Amino acid sequence: MAQTEKKGGLLRKSSASKKPWKEKVVLMYDEIFTTEDPSKHNPRFWEELFLMKVNLEYLEGKLEALDGEELMKIKDNINSLFQHCIQALGEEHPIRVVNALQVPQ
Repeated sequence: MAQTEKKGGLLRKSSASKKPWKEKVVLMYDEIFTTEDPSKHNPRFWEELFLMKVNLEYLEGKLEALDGEELMKIKDNINSLFQHCIQALGEEHPIRVVNALQVPQ
């Protein structure tokens, strides 16, 4: 039987047989941690990413869990992340600027 959970101000239905939902920003971070360019299937990937509230705990955990070999496999995506952070700092949209500032902390 499904139960209703309140998490982060959102109501979510859960059941023992289903995985909990992930935030969209977390799903986007997961795309960065693959070997494929995350903007390949979504040209607006980076613009959308910086409109979402940063989940530093998740991002730091993903980075800390990588060993050197894994990091080398995704270095292009990590470099793109920081390159797009720098580009977002020049934007007029204040949310993008604030979120871009929080990523490299």
